[in-house]
Amino acid sequence: MLPGGCRYREEAFVKSDRPNQFSNLKVKYVKGADPVLKFLDAQNNVEEVMSIEKWNTDTVEEFLQEHLAL
Repeated sequence: MLPGGCRYREEAFVKSDRPNQFSNLKVKYVKGADPVLKFLDAQNNVEEVMSIEKWNTDTVEEFLQEHLAL
């Protein structure tokens, strides 16, 4: 696989309707950046950053369903 080939999985998730099911999920595309989830506190300060580079779309969706309010 070419370097960065896994980006297609994250792109597939972002471009689908899946993110719409999470009202408190904000998607921000940064060209060239590795795919990550950033968890923010009430003041919008980053509390945790989690790499999702090797996750497939189902794994991302499952994780968000378990950890975010729908």
